[in-house]
Order: sequence, then structure tokens, then C-alpha cells
Amino acid sequence: MLEDNLLIVCPNALKLNILKELSLTEKLLNIKFMTKEEFRDNYYFKIKTNEAIIYLMQKYAYDIDVCKVYLSNLYVIEDDKTYKSEKLQFLQNIKKELETNNLLTYNPTFKDIIKKRKILVKGYYELEKYEEEMLSFSFEVPKCKVTSPVIRFDTLEEEINYTAIKIRKLIKRGISLNNIYLTNIAEDNYYLLRKIFSFYEIPLNIEIKEKIYGTKACQEYLETNELNPNYPSINKKIIDVINDLIEIPSSKEKSLLIKDKLKDVTLSSKKYSSAVEIVDLYNYSFTEDDYVFVLGFNQDILPKTKTDISYIEDNIKDEVALYKTPYLNKRNKDVLIYLLSKIKNLSLSYKLSSSFNTYYKSFLIDELNLEEITYTADSYTYSNIYNKLRLASMLDKLSLYNKKDPFLSKLLSTYETNYLSFDNSFTGIDNDTYLKHLDYPLKLSYTKLNTYNECSFKYYLDNVLKLNIYEEAFHQFIGSMYHKILSLCYNPNFNFEEEYAKYLEKRDLSLKEKVLLVRIKKELLELLSTISKQQLLTGYDSYYFEKEAKVEIRKDIAVEFVGYIDKIMFYQKVNDTYFSIIDYKSGSIDTSITPLKYGLHMQLPIYLYLINYGNVFDNPIFTGIYYQNILFDYPTFSNKVAKELEQRFYLNGYSTDDTSILARFDSTYEDSKLIRSLSYNEKGFGYHYQDKVISSDLMYDLLKFTKKEIDEKTESILKADFSINPKNYADKEDACRFCNYKDICYKKETDTIYLDKVEDLSFLQEVL
Repeated sequence: MLEDNLLIVCPNALKLNILKELSLTEKLLNIKFMTKEEFRDNYYFKIKTNEAIIYLMQKYAYDIDVCKVYLSNLYVIEDDKTYKSEKLQFLQNIKKELETNNLLTYNPTFKDIIKKRKILVKGYYELEKYEEEMLSFSFEVPKCKVTSPVIRFDTLEEEINYTAIKIRKLIKRGISLNNIYLTNIAEDNYYLLRKIFSFYEIPLNIEIKEKIYGTKACQEYLETNELNPNYPSINKKIIDVINDLIEIPSSKEKSLLIKDKLKDVTLSSKKYSSAVEIVDLYNYSFTEDDYVFVLGFNQDILPKTKTDISYIEDNIKDEVALYKTPYLNKRNKDVLIYLLSKIKNLSLSYKLSSSFNTYYKSFLIDELNLEEITYTADSYTYSNIYNKLRLASMLDKLSLYNKKDPFLSKLLSTYETNYLSFDNSFTGIDNDTYLKHLDYPLKLSYTKLNTYNECSFKYYLDNVLKLNIYEEAFHQFIGSMYHKILSLCYNPNFNFEEEYAKYLEKRDLSLKEKVLLVRIKKELLELLSTISKQQLLTGYDSYYFEKEAKVEIRKDIAVEFVGYIDKIMFYQKVNDTYFSIIDYKSGSIDTSITPLKYGLHMQLPIYLYLINYGNVFDNPIFTGIYYQNILFDYPTFSNKVAKELEQRFYLNGYSTDDTSILARFDSTYEDSKLIRSLSYNEKGFGYHYQDKVISSDLMYDLLKFTKKEIDEKTESILKADFSINPKNYADKEDACRFCNYKDICYKKETDTIYLDKVEDLSFLQEVL
């Protein structure tokens, strides 16, 4: 029975249980609650954590995580004690420095106040020595015995399925869902748990904490410092973090701390009023009416084991009020036995494998001499949906591995199946509905058109269903950095180190990535130096960077073709504008545009299309379309290295055959130091460059073909023609090779369209 004038120190989850019990009594009691952290901050001192972290970052350039480690260990440091350990001396100095700067606050009356109350500690079985001293509490773990048998499963899925069946039986007996609990559930298993429980129609409260850091709204805020009004729930979380730091002056360190805090902010999931709960075995108080399923009774999971890897190691813990690792592990084991022994309706289980790991049973099973029961397959009587899925799995094993499950015949006699009769063909969507739900204007681009031409079904998944989740890999991050720096380097006030450092702040870099950046930064500086020298070779002195160009394709159904051109170099003479297009490329470069016949390799022709039909210039005159390698792949053979190093940043692509125009763009065109393999003499262009010059007539044909291709594919997209038709070009380029949707389309061999290699551009004349 709880007494009056009581201070209960307990976890918040347990506090709710106690309050629920108190609500059932008529007596009003003067009871105050605190967590051990709240008690500690009043008993010892409270750290102004945000200010302290920024202080340490600014003065010592410590990493945020390092600051957190130092601060968390200050409570065991005494001001007047002489420590032998350098680590403890260091922490003592940090503590004194923070105190001097008013970053530690004290409550001088707290110890007198708590003398007037009786302190009751509940739900804390793993207190450190200094916490026990402040609470005048020590939990003596009584000798206990666990008698429940342990059920052994081959797989995690079997373990969860068994648990679901047991719960269905409890529900059938009239046991309330609110008296059924799962414990020791790893977050990695939430998906499988929720899926199987849904098959049995068992409501389940899973606290899936979705982190906001990776959301579009959060990333937009970090990029622009502006909130997107379309995401009010996320904005509220962001504002809470900002308000927590609002009194701290703006600085680079404050921005880093905001970013760090946002990484831990989550959105809570909705909860059912009546459902099976997942709770913490160590922080929850069960009643005699509760049924508790402890899953994953495996080695290194239960009991929890610690290793000597904390900042204050075992070899210096004699100087502070901290327990050593061997003692903590023994206590954890004893506490687990005690907690399990208190549960009246207990179910224990362990598995030997999951989809990605193998496991061993907990050593406690043998130590406690618990009875082990090997799981046998269930009766298949509780879920038709799950039975059908298992039937399909059994048929797969029979078809692929000739392995027949004992229950296969029984399930086949119960359920109808059309196994191996699946038709993967795309049956189409209603065109009116499709057009109604499009975003207008419909914006097409080179990337979207190329996707459609590679496989129209892939376009459907990417751009209609929007299944493609973009996750920026390191090489993409570096590529974007190159583009950003190269778009700024011509500014008169350009500061490389400043822009470079600013861009790197966008990503938390791993150690491996930091090592790679040493070479990458060196190459970027070499590229900037080379571009500066290349400027001296050209008479084209005007530039556009990341230039947006739009072409209105249709008005009745609003469609725009949009592109962003990395770099346009141009020279204006009266009303004429002579231009060259440069697109930055990482890795190897294939400049061939002959696959244009099939709508492939269209990037450079599309840039021509955008310049000529997008009103970028009033009277554009073509000079060249090029790729420029910005991330160099070193050749495998050593005899090529010298030449590749010399020409690695040369332009690759197509130039006008009009030397009067070309000479102004490249003053060295006779033996070019700007364009790869370009040479010219009285016999004409060099042998290696014959196919890389374009006459005005050929350029006109190229433009007409590109426009025709864009118009035709636009019509097909508007008609929702999204058949599964992956292209295989010359047995070298396979649209399926790196496709993310291989497990969706179930492509058949007859779906693939094999395309012959195109040797030249003569098809332009044939078609036009």
C-alpha cells in the first residue's frame, strides 16, 4: 500500500501504471514522481547541455558525440578529489571549467526537501553505484527460480507465428488484449511481427518511431532554413528543436547541434485502445492477470551483457562510484531471473535463425535447467491468408528444389491455386483516370525520356506510381559537389575552401569517405586549374551555368520538356549567338549518339533541341556539344596513364565542321589542347575525328529526328502505353541490369527487345 508524503523514483512508463492503480482508490495521497535522471539533476547538478556542448565545440573543436560522452561522465567526478587517472583528471578539469562558465546549475535546497519525504525506488534494477548512493537504495536481488519451459524454433517466422496462434487461443478464452504483452522484440523484427499478426487479425501497438531527419521537409529546412507549410507535423518538431536552442547565439556550432538534434527527432505512431502491447521487460510492472511472451531468449540478447568499452574503463573505476563490468553482467543475469520469476503467465522462446542471422540459445536455459520443447508445425486453423502464403512458399520449394513439405498435400486439398500461371503483362490503366491525376504541366526531361525508351514499364513505376526512393550515394554526393563548385568558380569573389567546406556540411561523412576526399579534393583543384587554362584557348567569353531551358510540347494537355544544362559557352556577334554545350560526366564516357535511332544516348541531341527550341538565344549557331570528365577513372594499363592524365579533362563530343566557327571556340583546333583527338590540316579533320564533326545539314537532321522522337514518346506517355519492353542494345547495354524493379515486373524472355548496333547516322536520312 502506498503511503502519504511519498517520493516515487521510477521510469515514466511505470509511473503511468502506478497512477492507474491510484485512480482505483478513493484516498487522495500526497505523492510526487521523479525519474532517476530528474532526481540526479537536482541532487548533484544540472548541465546546461546545449550551451555546454557548443562551448566545448567552440573552444576545443570537439565532435558533438565526444562532448556528449564527456558530459555524461561528469556526475561521478568529485571536485576536491585527487585522481591518478589522466582521464578522470581531464573530466575534473572539464567540470570545473563548465562550472566557472555557469554551465552547471545546482539546487541547494533539494537535499533538505527530500529529507521530509520517504523515497520509494521502483523499476530501476540496473542503477550505477553513484545512483544508489544518491537514492540511499540498493536492490538486493533475491534468489528466484524460473519454471516455465522454453520453446525452440528453427526460424524467427516460426517463433512469431507460434506466438500469434497462442494469442488467438487466449482471445478465444476471453482474455483481454490489454492483458497480453510481448517483450524483448528487436526493432528489426517489427515488420515481420506486424505482418504475421495482421494475418491473424490481432491488433498490435508497435511504437514505430519514424525519424524526421531523412524527410523532404527536414532536408529542405536544413538547406534553406525555411519551413515547408505542407508538412505541419514535421514543422512542429523542427520548431521544438529550434526553440530549445533559441537563446543561444547563431554560430556554425549551433547549426551543427540543430542538425544533430533533428537526427533523433521522431514521429510517434498511432495506438489502438485495445491491442497487444510491446513493452520493456525491465521497465514494466505486470499483474497476475497478464500474459507475457518473451521472444528471442538467445545468447547475447538475454541476459543483456556489457563489455568494457565505456569511456571510464574498469581499470580506473576504483577511483569513482561506478560498478565494474563483471559485476554488472552478474547483476543483469540475476535481475533477469528475478523479473521472469515474478511473471505468473510466462511464455519463453528462442530461434536459431532469421533471414539474415544465426543464433544460439541463451546460456541461462541450461544454467536454470529449463525444459526445452521443440516446436512442431501448427494446425493451420487460424489464418486462411497466411495458409495461402505458406502454400505458395511450399510450391516454390517443390518447384525449385524438389523439396516437398509434409503439409503441402493438406493445403492443396483445401485451397485452389493457379501456381505458375501468372501473366506478367501490363494490362493497362484507364486513360481518363490517368490523365486526371497527372501533375500539370507534365514535365518531361532527358532522364525520363531515356527511362521510357529503356523500358516504358520502368517509366510507369518511376514517374506515375513514384516507387523510386532516391537515396544519395557518396559518388552522387561528390558529383553534385563538383557541379556546384563548377557553377560558382567563375564568380569574381569565388572562395574555393569556403564553398568546399560549406557543401561538405550537408553530409555526415564516414571515415572511409573522409579518406577518399583527400584525393577527390586534389583532383577538383586540378580540374579548376585546367579549366582556367582552357579559358585562355577560347574566344567564347560568356557563360551560363545550370541553365534551365523549356520547350512547350503541347498546349491542349499541358506538357513541357525541361532540361538543366551544366555549362553553355557562347559568343555573340551582332544578332547571332555561337554556342557550345558542355555536360559534366563522372566515370567513363561514351560519346556515341548512333543509338539515337532507338531513342537511346539522346542527352547531347536533347541539349541541342533545348537550345534551338527553348528560346535560350534569339539566333543560335551551333559550335559543339561535349562531355567533360570531372571524376577521372584511371586506366588499367600503365602505358595509357601518361596520355590519359594529360587529356583527362579534354572535351569529348561533336563539333561543327565549319572551321571559321570552330577556330574562335578552340584556337588550337589544328592540334587541339581543348577537344580530345581533334586535329585538322589541308586534308581535313584527323582520322580519329571524322565521325565527331557535324555539318549544318546533319545538325538540322539531328534536330528534326530528336524533335520527332520527343513528340512521339510524349504521345505514348499520354496514352499510358507502359508495356514491359526492356531494351538490350548490341548485347552491351541491358535495361534490366541495374533496374530496381526486377522483383516487380517478372520479365519474360519474350518481353526483351534486342536491338542491333548502329554504326553511323545514316538512319537520319532514312527516316526523315
